[in-house]
Amino acid sequence: MKKILNKLIRNEQGQALIFALIMLAVGSLIVVPLLAFMSTGLMAAQTVEEKMNELYAADAGVEDAVHKILYTSVFDSLGVNDSYPYTLTDPVNGITPVDITVTKLSLIADFLGDDEYKIGQPHEEWVTFDAPAIVETTDEYVEYSCSIDFEYTGVGNRQIITIGAFFAYFTGDEDLIEGPLEVFYTPVITSDFLEAGSPEKVLGSGSFAFIWRWPKTPPRGPLFNPGNTGSLSFKFRILDPIWRYDLYYIWATFKEQDISYITNNPGNYNWQIEAVAGDTTVRSFILGGVGQVGILTWEVNP
Repeated sequence: MKKILNKLIRNEQGQALIFALIMLAVGSLIVVPLLAFMSTGLMAAQTVEEKMNELYAADAGVEDAVHKILYTSVFDSLGVNDSYPYTLTDPVNGITPVDITVTKLSLIADFLGDDEYKIGQPHEEWVTFDAPAIVETTDEYVEYSCSIDFEYTGVGNRQIITIGAFFAYFTGDEDLIEGPLEVFYTPVITSDFLEAGSPEKVLGSGSFAFIWRWPKTPPRGPLFNPGNTGSLSFKFRILDPIWRYDLYYIWATFKEQDISYITNNPGNYNWQIEAVAGDTTVRSFILGGVGQVGILTWEVNP
């Protein structure tokens, strides 16, 4: 029996090595993908950190432009649709440079194309606008009334192309806007030959407008000759009794002429700001001017 046991013990020699080799093989199967996973995680974290720094740097570029609009006259000489590019050369979150482009837009840039909007002096001598006024407030809505009056005393004639009313700030749903309601036309302003869909309700960036459009070619829109008068009045409702406009802009454009308008703050414009840091771009549209701005949109890599 002793000889048999000794033989069995001698036959177990080398089994520890086999077990160690098995454990080494299993460990290799686990450790190699684990190291690869850790490496991927480290690279992902570095990428996220880099992108985050770029995002913060681009955000800082937008904020720098907003500060300039609010407190400086850097952009005063810009015409509508003109751009002002500049660069932040000091590192921002370790990112340099940060390239910024500020573009000055009209208040009605969301609604009228370049061919409809012409820069010039208002026809103050013959186009007058009444500021939008509240005519009714209930538990369900607030109702406003607007009117535009024309009394042409110039030479030659003037053809109306568009009439519109813009209101900010509005960030609600289009269904909250009812109008234009109770629209009245008097000679020479008429609903004849209005383009299809006019008057239309248009939502923009944090704002809305009502627009009447007439064709530029026959059958043409209202044509004023010396001594002619006309008016357009309308109402609209917002299904939010506490809503009040912050800024309005009422206009009329003329074929081959300029634009007449009234606004409660003529120093306000739409501004498009783009800031680029590395591969990240932040684009923002803001409304305002010196002393007052409001952010309408803020987009990353638009």
